[in-house]
Amino acid sequence: MIYKPIHIFWAKIISILIAPYFRFSNFFRKKYDIQSINVKTILVTEYHRIGDVIIIAPILKSIKFKFPDAKIILICNEYAKELAEYLKLADDVIGLSVPWTNWGWSFFEWYKIRSFAKSLRPLGIDLGIDFKGDIRNSWFLWNTHPKISFGYDTTGGGYFYTNTHAMDQNVHQSKRAFKLIEKLGCRLSCDNKSRYNSIKKGYIVLHPGVSDSERSWPDSHWVELARLLSTKFKVSIVMTKDSTNLIRKLKTKDLELQYFEGSLVDFCHYMSNQKCLIALDSMAGHLASYIGIPVISLFGSQNPSLTKPKNKYGKIIEPETVCNHDRGHWRLCKLCAESISPRIVYEKTIEHVLYIESIF
Repeated sequence: MIYKPIHIFWAKIISILIAPYFRFSNFFRKKYDIQSINVKTILVTEYHRIGDVIIIAPILKSIKFKFPDAKIILICNEYAKELAEYLKLADDVIGLSVPWTNWGWSFFEWYKIRSFAKSLRPLGIDLGIDFKGDIRNSWFLWNTHPKISFGYDTTGGGYFYTNTHAMDQNVHQSKRAFKLIEKLGCRLSCDNKSRYNSIKKGYIVLHPGVSDSERSWPDSHWVELARLLSTKFKVSIVMTKDSTNLIRKLKTKDLELQYFEGSLVDFCHYMSNQKCLIALDSMAGHLASYIGIPVISLFGSQNPSLTKPKNKYGKIIEPETVCNHDRGHWRLCKLCAESISPRIVYEKTIEHVLYIESIF
């Protein structure tokens, strides 16, 4: 998560206004030291997007390595639950939809989330961790009553943690997460950095899905890229909930394409037998990278160094010029993504695939 400065400003104003109540409440909580307690139950909250959960997968392994006898409970986006369980990212996975990630402002929804957080107290959480720096996440974790808690106070609410730290928003999201658990004495698990599972006879998979339309690429670009690539490679298209028009257009062309449709776990299985993935700045790139498949990622105006897939054999394709469009989003630009031509992606894909295959 990268926060808009004006959002940080107003969140900190709110943080100041509500601080007296929560600081007073903290006086009645027993104080613990991480060095003197036996950590048996760890709660990690990461429920914003599916890709965010995959980004912290190595972090969760590092926490488990540091506390091998502790039970790790992961609260994630409800759509990521099945995948997180399949990848065995934690001992227990809870899928949850929170109102602030869905722009919900119903008092009843917030009350339900607070009640759910309180329902976790009987678990006896020894250590709570949140990586987002979002005051709402911090409030949720505070309500679970962890003995020790670690988090960032980027948008205020440092009093919600027993151990709060300043976040560097100019480094990659995974590095921010690691910097936090480093305070616990954890070391980063590096096993997925060198993982390589690309199958030479597999397909080049195109994944057009994004969580925000400002990251998207036009259907016409995907059609042209599929046409170009299919002259040299086997090409597959992932069918998403928003790709109906694209799939219809592709099926009117005389192209030899494979179409994939299935759950996230199905997609994980499917990708493990393919050559590489071409995707936008989305969950698909992070998942393919995690299982060792080379990823060619298309970025618009957003900075790839903050959220790009962590993949030794990955490649980033960006616009040739700096964004100067009149855009509606402070960080994303659909026109910048659109400025990346299918021909450029095709040429860079051939170059990159040939390079990878030449060293293996």
